[in-house]
Formats: sequence, structure tokens, C-alpha cells
Amino acid sequence: MVRSFGGAGRGPDRLVAWAPTLCLGLVVVLVLAYTAAGAIVRPNMYSDSGWGFVGWYTQARASAFNYSLGPDLSDISREVEAFMSTWTPGQHVLPGLVERLGMSLGLAIIVVVAAFSVLGLFGWYALYQAFGFPAPTIWVTLLIIVCNRFFNLSFTNYSGGESLLFGVAPWFILMVWRLRDFRWFSVIPFVAGTAVLVFAKLSGIIIGAAVVGGAAVCGERAWATWDTLRKLVMAGIAIALMGVIFYFSWYTRGVTAASIPTTLHPDGLVFYVSLGVACLWSASLSLLDLGNYLFLNPGRQVLKSIDAVVYAFFPLAVATFAVTCVRLRHGYGEYLRFAFATCGAILVVFLGTWMAAKSVSFDERHFRIPALLLFIGVVHAFISSRSWSLRLSFAAVAGLACLYGVTSFVTRTIANSHYPMGDRGFRQMNATAEAIAFIRTIDLAGPDARKTLIFLPSPEIALEVRNARNWSNLADFDSLEDLKAQAYRGRIDRLYVFVQRKLLGNGKADAILRSFVDYPIDGWTMVPLGDMVCFYQVRS
Repeated sequence: MVRSFGGAGRGPDRLVAWAPTLCLGLVVVLVLAYTAAGAIVRPNMYSDSGWGFVGWYTQARASAFNYSLGPDLSDISREVEAFMSTWTPGQHVLPGLVERLGMSLGLAIIVVVAAFSVLGLFGWYALYQAFGFPAPTIWVTLLIIVCNRFFNLSFTNYSGGESLLFGVAPWFILMVWRLRDFRWFSVIPFVAGTAVLVFAKLSGIIIGAAVVGGAAVCGERAWATWDTLRKLVMAGIAIALMGVIFYFSWYTRGVTAASIPTTLHPDGLVFYVSLGVACLWSASLSLLDLGNYLFLNPGRQVLKSIDAVVYAFFPLAVATFAVTCVRLRHGYGEYLRFAFATCGAILVVFLGTWMAAKSVSFDERHFRIPALLLFIGVVHAFISSRSWSLRLSFAAVAGLACLYGVTSFVTRTIANSHYPMGDRGFRQMNATAEAIAFIRTIDLAGPDARKTLIFLPSPEIALEVRNARNWSNLADFDSLEDLKAQAYRGRIDRLYVFVQRKLLGNGKADAILRSFVDYPIDGWTMVPLGDMVCFYQVRS
């Protein structure tokens, strides 16, 4: 692979000699700043990560790894266990293990996020270098990544597997790239590497299979050589093993996002294609996140949905990829074939999932890794161009993304400083200080702990409970109809039910209380706790 840009002029040679050093210095400063701010202020946590930690803290009483305990819906005085299939174990196992070393969970999260962020930066550097891109292009790319919202998000709002996948994915892709001759022994590291990806995030199975498939067909005139058939056979064996292992060891053991039914988008395949292609362009810069912030902010909502933004991004994505292909086709042909084949395979999987009406969300984060695979080529194509219009357009878009990323980090950090600090050392975004203090008064250790059930409106709040049994729903997001359909039978000596005060007026609080069908609706005692309230019934 040549390092110069064939036929397009000097390109990166125009960058001043100190650009890589300057970019490196800024990358180091920003990562240290994110880490220091996260360690001092501490992050909050999204509910998906909260579910994982709720399960993690019950595993000591469960029968096996990755099993969690919860109340038996037919008799809440008892517990039942279930395999945690919806959330990958890495997001809670790694911070949980670090926490056991003696630090708080909030600080453990920052340690894990920082470690995998740095691991990922080294990995993407090594991968981009293996593709043959020059150092100035690589460092500009990494600086843009570090300025991005998706990179610094987990330092303030822990998003679980996203950070872990960022850290391990480039190393897996690099391994496959190095082994793209597909000798028989390559099957073992391909399968083992995919297992690591899945441990980091469940979508790692899609990335692993797509990367292996893309590497099999990226050679020069691959369609015309018999050796491609051999590579496809080896790739097929590896992908089949990945799929069989994942299916029987994980997918069949419980619910995942790909197995929950939902409704199709009104525009069907047109919208899904536009979304997928747009995300392959936007995810490396968090542009769809920016669109959500600008147009769907609840306080000043401009659009009813993100659809218009998706349709606007689609032609921009197509034009960007077209320019990249034209600019790089001579010097980086194998990289282009590999990147677009991998991205195409991932896009097809998501299109099939969406068209099957499964509840995979419309988030650009699902396309982050393939987008970063393409991003180095986009950066090189635009900054090496002789056209001022191309360079300025790229600078404008990348600059806007970086400004949004850094300012949003500052905004989130300031917001976190005003949230109450939980008992485990992370910020509670959805709980009041009064509620946290009240939980500590009722969460008593001793023989009565198993006779107490504390029911909370979001799983990360349940992490404040250390001794009593606990459970939660997503009261603020679940529909009133769903809450009315829930039913918990049986009685326990001490039952506490926390809800947000705003749910008192929309019927949700009443529905939650009535879901405990063996408790009289007029037997609840209410305790006001700021913007939250607690209802309880204690058996004398």
C-alpha cells in the first residue's frame, strides 16, 4: 500500500511539519481534561447501564455468571433469576471489578472509560497507519474524534458498551486486515476476536462478521480470481462459527433488541436506507446527535421527528462518499473496497432488522465503528484536495462537530455538578437528594433486608439500595397502557414504591400502585421527597 496520494498532488505534504505534534498535544490535553473532569465531578448513568449493574450486584446470590435476581411476579416475597441477555456483560463487569479494588463505582467507570478511550485511540492510529495513510491525516482524524461528542460522552453520561467497543474494535479490524490472506489458522483468532467484541457490546457480532466478510473480497480484481473463492470459504466458516456460538450461547437465552417486535416506519425501506447511509456519514462526527439537539430538544422542539434531518443528510453522505472514492481510488483501492464492503454488510443487516420490525433504535451509534472505518478516507480525500471548496466544506462540518462535542461536554459536566451524588459515587440524574437520603434510612442491613422490597422508577436509582431487595421500571418512559398491564402479586413485610412527583397527575403513579394487586389502594402512605414521592405499606 503506497503512502502517497496517487495522482492528486502533494496533498498532506502541504500541511505544516508541526501539525502532527500539535494534534498529538491537543489529543493528550483533551483526554486528560475529560478524565480529570469526570473523576472530580463524576458521571451519571443511562438506564441501560443501570439495568446491567442491578444484575451485577445480585450475581453473588445467583446460580451462575450473568444471571440476575428479581422479584417473582407471582409472589413478590420470592426471587427468581434470569439470564441477562439484553445487555452485554462488559459494560458492568469491568467497572464492577475495578470497584472491588476499593474505589467508588463512579470513579471505576471513569477509569474504565479512560482506559478504553486511550486503547481505542492507539488502535485507530495503528489501523489507519496499516491502511497506508500519512501521519498528518491520521492525527487530524484522531483530533476530530477526540473533540467529538460520542468520544467524551461516557466521561459524563456512562453509555456502557459504546466506550468498550471503541477501544477493542480497531484492534480486531487490524487483526483481520493483517490476516486477510485467510490461511486456515486465521479462523480461530477471528472467532475469538469476535467474542471479545460481543463482550464489549452485543452488536460486536455484526461487526465481526462484516469485517471478516469485507476482508475476503477486498483484493484487486477479487471477483476474477479463484483465490477469492478460497477466502470466501474460510470467511464463511469463521462467520458460521461466530453465528452458531452466539446463537446458542446468547441469543436463544433471552430477549435482545433484535427479538423485540415493534412497528415499521411509515416510509419503510426508503427511510431505513436513508437512515443507514446517513449514519455511516454522520456517526463519526455525531451529526445526527447534533440534529436531535437542534431540532428535537423537548424545551424548544422544532421538528416532530428526525426524519427530515435523515433525508437531508442522505445526499450529503452520498456526495461525500463519491468524492472519497474518486479521490482515493488509485492509491487506496484495497482500503476502499474493504471499508465499503464492511459498511455495506453492516447496513444490510440493519436494514433486514428494521424491515423485520424489530426494536433496534434509530441511533447513529449503531454505525459508529463502520463510520470510523470510512472516516480516515473521507478526511484524507478532503484535506488533500486542491479544491478550496472541498477543504473549506470539510473544515466547516468538522469544525461544527468539534465545537458541538467540546461545548456539550462542558455543559454536561456543569449539569452533573448540580445532580445529587449517589452512595456509589456517581451522579443521580433522575433522583432527588431527598429520595437518596430516604433510601438510606429504609435500606437497613440484617435479617429484615430480604423482607424489604424497594421499587424505583429507573434502574440506576436502584443502585442506591445496598441491602434490601430492589426492582424498577422505566416509569417516565413506559406508556400508561403498559404500566396498567403490569401486575405484581403477593405481599412482603416492607414495600416502598418511589415515583416522580410529575407522575401523580398523569395517572402513571396510580397505575404503578395498583399493579401491586394484593395491596389495598387506600393503604398507601405518601412521603414527599422533593420532585419525587415514596409510597409505602409496612406490615406490622
